[in-house]
Amino acid sequence: MKILLIDPPFQRFMGYYRFYFPLGLTYLAAVLRQAGHEVLIYDAEHDPKCYSLSMKATAFSHRHYLEALQNNAHYIWQEYLNILEKFMPDIVGISFLTPKVGSALKLAQLTKQHRSDIIVVAGGEHVTVRPQDALGKNVDYVVCGEGEQSISTLVQQISEGKQAPAVIKSQLIEALDTIPLPALDCLHADSYRPTDMGLLISARGCPFNCGFCALSVVWGCRVRYHSVSRVIQEIVLRKDRYGTEYFSFRNGTFTLNQRRVAGICQLLIERQLRVKWECLTRVGHFNDALLELMKAAGCDRIRIGIESGSPRILHYMNKNITLTQIRESAEMLHRNGIVWSAYFMLGVPVETEESIQETLALIREIEPPFVTLARFSPLPGTPMYKEVVECGLLDENTTDWSWAANQSMDRAFVKDMNQARFLSLMHEASQFVEEYNKKHEAVHADIRLKT
Repeated sequence: MKILLIDPPFQRFMGYYRFYFPLGLTYLAAVLRQAGHEVLIYDAEHDPKCYSLSMKATAFSHRHYLEALQNNAHYIWQEYLNILEKFMPDIVGISFLTPKVGSALKLAQLTKQHRSDIIVVAGGEHVTVRPQDALGKNVDYVVCGEGEQSISTLVQQISEGKQAPAVIKSQLIEALDTIPLPALDCLHADSYRPTDMGLLISARGCPFNCGFCALSVVWGCRVRYHSVSRVIQEIVLRKDRYGTEYFSFRNGTFTLNQRRVAGICQLLIERQLRVKWECLTRVGHFNDALLELMKAAGCDRIRIGIESGSPRILHYMNKNITLTQIRESAEMLHRNGIVWSAYFMLGVPVETEESIQETLALIREIEPPFVTLARFSPLPGTPMYKEVVECGLLDENTTDWSWAANQSMDRAFVKDMNQARFLSLMHEASQFVEEYNKKHEAVHADIRLKT
């Protein structure tokens, strides 16, 4: 069968260059192709004409996304129809992330209008929790959870004319190395930069239970790993095939298993691969010796989710980190000469003006080379989403998710602060962060830090 997999457009409408590519779809493509199907991935976010934007600029551009949802003549929708006409798929699979629900449903509508017999399948973290937001809305099937095994089974049932359930719940894959290498050659565009092809996930699952995070919704709380040899194999293949020399590990806490990280670093050094790389991790999960080894193996950037400078907010989020740990980790990173970026979030339900000022004060104190600031967005399946619904800040039956991007300034979810006042403070904080980053840009100039 001919299968078209789609990452819906969102940031592209705002002119924002979405770094990297939809890695999850390339895993699905690999499994489906292994089963004998013809697969194409339409990365509707990819546009080499776009560029990096600050949070403030992205927020002001959010309206372009809302306008595009109402404009059937928009060139991106026409681009998609041209791909449909040319590829003529039997099945279209669409990824549903909460901020992209509107554009995902738009693609489903356009698909059925183009040819009603095309089977439309939805997957992703949003429909894993809320399949009702897609099923019956020009969507025939919903795959919940980790999708590789489920999508393969569903497509086989469809191709054999067998009856399949409308909602398919997936089982977690225990041995990750059994999943074939991501099929990057199924991507429809040939205009990715070498750095864009450096996206890697070396593990799935997260043992932490931060109240705002939906990572475990799809991948579970137990961490499952690719083997060290598989990780090195992917790096070598990307470097040889695409000229990629910079890689980004995007599993939630890369240094969770420090012995395993050391094994990856030692192989990178022994093989003399001479690549640079970055990772996401968590305060309190690295030390000087590990950072020294990581740096020797090519790590020059670490991204850390700090979220708040308020102990009360950190406790509310269930972050299980302290200001002491944050300060110690920041000093360790500075001491080892590794550029790092810190993620912060404002606007959780119990946010106050005082806690916002505590966060800005912490930024000034620990001086991250780069700061990313987001507005809290309640994601279905998370504890804080449940609280937002229970306290009446969000209707459980909502069908409008256009506010869900954490760069959007259209809505707030604070309980004890006037909405207009919070949004005003959010604008001020984003202006502070923009000016802060500009001051540090001369020292730590690198466009990759702006993702």
